[in-house]
Amino acid sequence: MSIANQKLLNFLKFIVLVASVLVIYFQFKSKVISLNDLSLLREKMCSVKAVLLLLLTFLLMLLNWSLESFKWKVLMNGVEDIRFFSAVKGVLAGLAIGFATPNRVGEFVGKITYLKSENRVNGALLSFVGSSAQLLITIQAGLIAFMMIDYANENVADFVSPLALVSFLIVTLCWFMSDKLLRICSRISWFKKWNNNIEQLATMDMKKMLFVYGISLVRYIVFPIQYFILFYMLDANIGWFDCFLNTATSYLLLAVVPTYTIAEIGARGSMNLTIFSDVASPFVILSATLLIWIINLIIPACVGLLIIAKTNLKKND
Repeated sequence: MSIANQKLLNFLKFIVLVASVLVIYFQFKSKVISLNDLSLLREKMCSVKAVLLLLLTFLLMLLNWSLESFKWKVLMNGVEDIRFFSAVKGVLAGLAIGFATPNRVGEFVGKITYLKSENRVNGALLSFVGSSAQLLITIQAGLIAFMMIDYANENVADFVSPLALVSFLIVTLCWFMSDKLLRICSRISWFKKWNNNIEQLATMDMKKMLFVYGISLVRYIVFPIQYFILFYMLDANIGWFDCFLNTATSYLLLAVVPTYTIAEIGARGSMNLTIFSDVASPFVILSATLLIWIINLIIPACVGLLIIAKTNLKKND
């Protein structure tokens, strides 16, 4: 990479670093919940029970991003042998960069930064495979929730459940038969310049695909467990099954509605207020949503920002 390109890359990283810090600051300043609610939440978090449950939620966050890093390492096997710690750095740096893009689609940039330059195109495509597996799980779980929710209007149920089932089958088949879809794409003139990369994806071992799918499934299970723990900490009377259905619905809506991570807390809070309204108070819903957002996204993203800053400092020394 030329010196000019390296300086441009470092400048862009610096812009991302500063912008992310500013946006996080103004997001909190916008007062997602009132000061009185924050005081009450602080009181709730002071008990031994709350501290232990928060610690458990934090440990689940570590498990979540460790699984994502391991998935990235597995995907890169055969392209570039990366250490687990390098995979963690790439994932967290990607999370920080993803703050500036809708639905965190820019996360792949952080991941491929720590790859050799000749492997970055393949890395970007493989990152898409990992993200699509996670999205598939999110859609599948959300559609299952739609099929299992009790609708007051039977006519609505008669329409939604079959539609959800058909959608479930279509998205599942499309992902697991992606090799055939990719080969069809390779015949289109616009995709021909990417044929070598497409061919590599099309020949991906099905065992690896299933393994990546399995890791994504375990990752996904972490989220409703975290919500259930925090609802329990806040003394909400909600069963595990209801928590799963509501969480799955919320995550599906967040996945299909374009949002920026930096503004996601507002969208997530609004959706959860509607989805969980029958099982918890607005205070509990918004408090759990805020804590999940801080633990799962803000803390790891701040670590990612430090990684980006440290990488820039090393390159500038």
